[in-house]
Parts: sequence; C-alpha cells; structure tokens
Amino acid sequence: MPAKKPIRRSQLISPWGVGQMINFPKDESLMVAGLDLWEEKFRTLSDLEEFKVIEERLAKRLGVRDFRLPPDFRDPGHGVTNPSLKIPFVRFPKWHYCTRCGHMENVSIFHSQKPTCSGVSFGSGRSCSSIAPNKRQRLIPVRFIAICPDGHIQDFPFMEWVHGATPTEGNHQLRLRAGRSSGSLSGIEITCGCGTHKTMAGAFNEAALHKIGVDCSGDRPWLGEEAERNNAQHCVQHLVVVQKGASNVYFSQIRSSIYLPQWEKSVDGRLIEVLEKNWGFLTRRMENGKFQRVTFELVAERNFSEDKIDYYTDKLLEAATKRLTGVSNSITDDSEENYRKMEYDAILSEAGGENQDFCVTKNMANIYADTETGGAISKGFTSIGLLHKLRETRAFVGFSRWIPDDGKSLEARKDFIKLGKSISWLPAIVVRGEGVFFEFNEKRLKEWSLKPEIIERIAKLSNNYTSERQKRGQEGRNITPQFVLIHTFAHLVINQFSYECGYGSSALRERIYCNLESESETMNGILIYTASGDSEGSMGGLVRQGKPGNLETIVYNAVENARWCSSDPICIDSHGQGPNSCNFAACHNCALLPETCCEESNMLLDRAMLIGDLDNPSIGYFNVVI
Repeated sequence: MPAKKPIRRSQLISPWGVGQMINFPKDESLMVAGLDLWEEKFRTLSDLEEFKVIEERLAKRLGVRDFRLPPDFRDPGHGVTNPSLKIPFVRFPKWHYCTRCGHMENVSIFHSQKPTCSGVSFGSGRSCSSIAPNKRQRLIPVRFIAICPDGHIQDFPFMEWVHGATPTEGNHQLRLRAGRSSGSLSGIEITCGCGTHKTMAGAFNEAALHKIGVDCSGDRPWLGEEAERNNAQHCVQHLVVVQKGASNVYFSQIRSSIYLPQWEKSVDGRLIEVLEKNWGFLTRRMENGKFQRVTFELVAERNFSEDKIDYYTDKLLEAATKRLTGVSNSITDDSEENYRKMEYDAILSEAGGENQDFCVTKNMANIYADTETGGAISKGFTSIGLLHKLRETRAFVGFSRWIPDDGKSLEARKDFIKLGKSISWLPAIVVRGEGVFFEFNEKRLKEWSLKPEIIERIAKLSNNYTSERQKRGQEGRNITPQFVLIHTFAHLVINQFSYECGYGSSALRERIYCNLESESETMNGILIYTASGDSEGSMGGLVRQGKPGNLETIVYNAVENARWCSSDPICIDSHGQGPNSCNFAACHNCALLPETCCEESNMLLDRAMLIGDLDNPSIGYFNVVI
C-alpha cells in the first residue's frame, strides 16, 4: 500500500478487515485482500518476530498457532519505509464512471492504477473525446453494489439491469447520467449505446435482481474469486442491493482476550521477563509437544552468568512447563461464558503482579464510605477490583454481511478470509490499559431479580430481542434481569467516568461478566477499562478514580443522573425503542454510548433496572439496596 494511503494498524482489525472496502482520498475504493497475500508479504521479511503476538489462551480457543500484527509500514530498525510491508488490496467495485461525460468502464480487480476516461464519443451531452488523453478525468467507482447474506459481494449488474436479459449484439457502451430530473434514484439513468436506457428506480426493492434473473454468483474478490474467471463458489442466495458505504455491507468479527498470568507467583520476576521475551523462540522449537532443554540453555547463556547457566536452565524449563500445562488444561470449548469465567476468577483472586501484564488489587465494598453518596457501593457491591495493568489481544476471525451474526462456525469464518490451509495465524492487535471492576452483591442481586414485576418487564425486552434474532435464523438468548442491570450500569458509569476524569467516552470499554448459559457458574461483574492504544490508554486516572474517596461520588452521581433524562417521561415509560425495540428506558440522551464501547451494539439497556420507573420506583436495584 503506497505511503499516500496510510491506515492505522488497529483499523485493519476493525472496522476495515479482510474483505472490506476502504474509501481513500480522491474517490478511490479498494478492498483489503485475503490472508494468503498477507502471507506472501510476511515471507519477504528478514525478521518476523516483531510482528508475532503470543496469547496461548486465545490461540488455543481459535485453533491457530499464533497471531500477527498488521504491518506498520516501517522498518523499525532503520525508520524508513519498507515496501515489503504493504498490505495488499484489490480494486472494488469494478464498475467506474466519468463524472464529466458519464462513460462507464468495468475494470479488473487487479488494475494497479486508477483508471481514466477513455474518451468515448457520445451523440449527445458532454464527451471527453476532444480532451487530450493525459488531461482526461480519472474514473470514480459507482456507489451501487450487491451482497448476499452468505458474505459474497459483487458489482451491480448494470448490463442486465438495463437490458432485462442477455444483451443482444451491438454497441453496449454504458453511460451513467445522474441528477438530470430528480435527486432520487429515478434521476440516475443508465443508457446503453444500443439505445436502451433505464433508471435506478426500484433497484433497492426486495428481490429486484432476482426478478431479472440475476442471483449471487459466489464472488469473493478479496480472494481473487470471480464468476467471470470461473473460480467462484456456487451460491444460490438472492442478492441485496446496497450502497457501498452502507453500514450493513461489513461487520468485523472480533474475539478478544484479557491476558491472564501464566506464571506462578513464586516465579522470580527476572525469569518471567526472560521467558516472556523468548517465548516465541522456545515454543517454535518444541518437538512432539515438549520443550527442548537445549533451547533453554541457549536462552540462559544469553541472559545469565556462565557459572549459573545450569541452575537457570532448570528454573526456566520448570516455569515454562507449568505455564504450558496450565494453558492446555484451561480451554475446553469455544464457550464465551466459560472463557470469561477464567478472567472473572483471576480478577477476584487478585492474580498477577507488578512484573506481569496483569496486576489487580481488590478492595472490599465495606471500606467505601457508607454515607449518602457511598451507600451504593457498600450495599450494592461485594468488592471493587483495581486493575493497575491489563493487556488485551483483539483477533480478527472473519466478517459477515447484511446481518452482524450470520451463524457461521469459527472454522467457516476463518476459511472465508483465506484460501491456503497452511495459514495457521490470524491478524491481531495488542493494547494495554487499566480498569475498574465492579463485583455486584450476589445475595442482594438474586433477591432483587426474583421480583415478579422485574421478571415480567425483562421478559418483554427479551422477547423483542429474541424474536428479531429468530427472524434472521439465529438462536435466541436467555436475557436475565441481572444482565440488563449490569449492562446498563456499565453505560451510566462510563458516562460518569468520562465527565469526572476527562476520558473521552470512546476511550473506555465495557466487558460484561454475567453467565447466560449456566446458573451453576455465576458471574455478576463488569469491567470498565481503557485499552484504546493511544495517549488515553493508561495514564493512571481510571484506577485512581476507583479508590475510596473518589468512587463513591462517581457511582452516586451515575445513579442520580439516571433518574432524569431530557427525553422523559417518554424515555422512562418506553416499552421498546432503539434497534428492533431492544431497549426500554435508554436513549441517546441518557444511556447510549459510542459503538466501540458497547459489547451489545447499544441494545439490552433499561434505566428502570437501576432507579425504577414512574409507577413503581421500588423495582430499581439501587432503590432497594440503599
């Protein structure tokens, strides 16, 4: 990718992963190519180690060997641009047109330069034929494309749309003329050199392309697969016409993991530092799943004095073996709830330390002031965890189109972004930050959630949510009052943290710990953390606000501010608002956050779970415990 088209490393994970179109300056639209072409670029590097990310828990869960950082387009050793680190793209959409004369041209996805108008003569209107070739306008991509729910994407079939069937013999030079009679789709006319013409009116109607005999051809241009090249997969889905910048064209599928300490607390900090630095080297030289002592001897020689090489070799080998055994026994399935239970337990047990990428101290809730402002903590929570250090790995596993979750398996998602079976890695980024963890009082939470009026209210919200998922062929979820309460509290306290300590709300994220799959593995917590990867990532401000003397006021103000929304009483009395009516008392004026903060796409929120509604204030959790 040329230097004039820079992309932040994190953007290649989300929102612009493999298979997504990116609009660059000067009206150029390119699509990120598959991992096969990434692999070719990585092979040219003399040192791949700096791009590898080791996260055993997540790697085992996703069935890969390791992860790789998207290239940052620099040679770290010399600070100069390295051409081998360019991320590969293909050109899409292929249909382009001239904004001066309307001439349309279908270019190849591998066209390296932005196409220019060829100067076709037209019988009427402006023409570029009289302009010198080197002064003609560059073509820009059309904004209409077609997608299918299985994730395929292809150009809008302009030829078939204009002619209604296979074009007859003759001159079939297409021309796009827009805004001549109307600002709507009826004002965009496609004309053909054979004399046929048709506007774009009706192109977005349901099954509009199916009615003219055009269905999905299985195109995957990011992998070089196209029907016209006879290497596309067969697909029978109906196509959906969308604009290329529409939000439903692409949904990144991300799996994230909080790093958990893999070393026993008795292991010396110096040993941990050496093992972390050389972990990739040690694991790649394993044989039959076992470490080789000779590799540990090499590491010991480079880091310790000669008279203690044997001693430190034994210590390094012992610590590494225990770590590997612990990871192997920790992941048993792909359940998100079970995966997060390990993080939940690690936070509550104050795992880690200052010499690791995970450091937690826990304060029992009763040490926070039991006053008018502090009672919400001392009575509503069991403990507050202060995460002084955390590391999050976010891995890109695939994408979907049309709907956020298309129901594909993990293996199907991974196969959709690459062709080669030998590729055993996924793109990922690592961000570091800090956080505050709230553990709700389990006894009081259970007593509150058993109230009949609360169960009835959440059942209606759950039905709204589940019915929409079932319409899309997805499985329902068992939404509980505890989940809605914890989720809504997270949104309100993020807003308050932003106000109190200056973080932008988009720099804070939530991580919900509430088991919706099994009642035996209870989790009732929420982690609010910074992991933005920039200057707002870890400055110590969030942990400081979580200490006694500060947090009482923040939680009190978050709850009190929730008692009134500028859209009340409409908001508090709502029985369905937002996407698919999946929120009750929650709107942009009170509880919604930027999409990057929320794990549930700003759904399943209800302020009434915290402070009650106008008719029944007693259903509010904090009205009960305070």
